[in-house]
Amino acid sequence: MSVHDDFDNDLDDHDGTDELDDLEGLDELADFDEFLRVCAGLTGFDEPELRATGMAHEHHRTVLAHRVRDEHALVHLWYVGAWPGESPGSARAYDGALVWRTFHADPPGAAAPGHGSWGDAPRGGEEL
Repeated sequence: MSVHDDFDNDLDDHDGTDELDDLEGLDELADFDEFLRVCAGLTGFDEPELRATGMAHEHHRTVLAHRVRDEHALVHLWYVGAWPGESPGSARAYDGALVWRTFHADPPGAAAPGHGSWGDAPRGGEEL
């Protein structure tokens, strides 16, 4: 079951703490497979869906760099593509954020004609 099936119910019934209560410390999150297991429980997306974002290893490195055991920060990282209070580490992190999959949408400015397209004048716009 993925987040698409009953996302609203999961948010109402789940505060995420039980996923991390099983961990004795942050060291368990150092293991990539354990990191994915915990994140799957917190985000509502299963492990293959998290891997399919292409961001699993980058997000794992981000968590290890912050050395914080915070389920809210983990969820924020996956859904927004950035650690809370920071900008996304890359355009790929923004594009791969789970929020876009949840809304079944493309990230603004990231779909064709491509990421950063907002910085170029539209075709024919020079004439205006």
